[in-house]
Amino acid sequence: MELTTKNLTEAEETVRNLLEQLGLTAYLFEVEPRADRWEVRVECALDSGWQSSVFTVEDTALRACRTDRLVRDQILGELHKRLAPPGLG
Repeated sequence: MELTTKNLTEAEETVRNLLEQLGLTAYLFEVEPRADRWEVRVECALDSGWQSSVFTVEDTALRACRTDRLVRDQILGELHKRLAPPGLG
């Protein structure tokens, strides 16, 4: 994966859109390049306080989720599982 400002901006916008689809009330995130993957660090507000999670997503999958509903749903499912309070995942 070639790191360019455009690629980083697109990855950040895509992750922001995914997090907004989860309906989180408050969150912070970072997207960092790792070979052919993006490392995503998310901190979000839950009823019990703030929770942190780190996960990686392949560059091709992150690009595909912009137009492919199945890929987007898979990534959203993984995000939900990682960010849901214990017992709700």
